[in-house]
Amino acid sequence: MITALLVDDEPRAIDRLAEMLETFETVEVIGRAGSVDEAERFLRGRVPDVVFLDITMPGRLGIDLVASIPRGTRVVFVTAREGHAIDAFRAGAVDYVLKPFDLDRLAITIERLEDLLGAAATTAADEEEPAATAASRARIVSGDEGDTLRLATGRVGGFAVVRHDDIVWIEAIQNYTRVQIVGQPPTVVRRTMTEWEALLPGERFRRISRSLIVQVPAIRSTQWKSRDQMLVFFRGVDEPLPIGRTPMARLKDLLEDA
Repeated sequence: MITALLVDDEPRAIDRLAEMLETFETVEVIGRAGSVDEAERFLRGRVPDVVFLDITMPGRLGIDLVASIPRGTRVVFVTAREGHAIDAFRAGAVDYVLKPFDLDRLAITIERLEDLLGAAATTAADEEEPAATAASRARIVSGDEGDTLRLATGRVGGFAVVRHDDIVWIEAIQNYTRVQIVGQPPTVVRRTMTEWEALLPGERFRRISRSLIVQVPAIRSTQWKSRDQMLVFFRGVDEPLPIGRTPMARLKDLLEDA
């Protein structure tokens, strides 16, 4: 699964791009931003696989965002101006797409991203493996049992025992997942979302999008940033988790049912 952040100051343009990306099964839009500053705030909480980035925006240019984009996240520039192509590719862009574009042109970009990220193979393995099989394999490999699990540490062969209660959210990142634990910085581990769903108690941990699982009882508050973005605050974690429109709707339903 390719997770994407869309950055453009034109609401119609960002809506059109999101609508077109929805036609690709391997792509999930996890956030939108109307400026470089807003995008930087989003990136402090989430790590998308790709940023679709307009160049000409009020205040700061899209290229100014590149320095804040996490290592490993790809950039696709989407713009109405041809003159910035050289600068874009110097900044490491995967593609440079001119507006107005169509599905055929966007399909070329997605194919290029799939080749670079290996998203198609990862998605197939994640979604086709039965949950019971995934859980069994995860427990055998990691030694998870009861209400605790083991996560690898930075030391070779090292691990830490973590209680389920201390896990607040899990995000898919290509072949890995990023786990936010109470009182710690996020930890990247090699475990699929299917494995996490099977290992964690389903009454507390809910998958609110294809790339995000949250512990619903650990949520202490939410804050609307715009019609397309919400900040979710968890107990024991300083930084909020930004989520986009689709997970916002799913989370709203879960909180109302709680």
